[in-house]
Amino acid sequence: MRARSALPAAALMATAALTLSACGGGSGGDGDSTISPVATATTSAAPTATSAAPSAAGAPLTVDPALALPADLKLDFDWKLPADATQAGVLTASADFMQSMVHGVVRQNVKDATLNTYAQGAAYTYAKQYVQLHIDAKKTLTGTDHFYRPVVKLLAKNSAAQVTFCEDQSKLYSKEVATGKAHVTGADDRNYVSYQLVLSLFRPGTQLWRAQAITTKERALECKQ
Repeated sequence: MRARSALPAAALMATAALTLSACGGGSGGDGDSTISPVATATTSAAPTATSAAPSAAGAPLTVDPALALPADLKLDFDWKLPADATQAGVLTASADFMQSMVHGVVRQNVKDATLNTYAQGAAYTYAKQYVQLHIDAKKTLTGTDHFYRPVVKLLAKNSAAQVTFCEDQSKLYSKEVATGKAHVTGADDRNYVSYQLVLSLFRPGTQLWRAQAITTKERALECKQ
């Protein structure tokens, strides 16, 4: 997730143009942030059965229960599962990946095991940098983060997939870890972010997927609802 940060521009450049999620201070820059796939050997747990057994077509998406968040924080995935089991598995894994990053922020733990459960390679690097930014700033998250308009494109004989979707962070806020103070801000075009994820099939013959690469675009006005 991208949004504003109180960190200086140099610090943002050093972390692949990542910025802190949620409102509360601005770094100012617009544009795309891309981390492409890289050859990386990682040892990680297999995704859970939530990706292997998605719900019936049209049902609301359900993330891995291991990614549960505090009562004051919610990721709202306004995504209905399609009839196609492969596309449903891809969407579920995409949501799990996004929530795993927030789970790491809440736990203030860049080594949170859920990070490499749902990501490898460049996506895993992105996730760790995202969590580390919040740890360094001594901030967590509160409020509701809204995700919508998902589009799934299957690739490489259904062994890879590309997912695009939108995010509205207008009700998601940063919160001081030490004091619990939330930094609430108003409407801003930087609340709108578009994403492109590339995922690969974790194991042939299953619907277990992992994110491999992520591209984000801040001030994505095409995402305005």
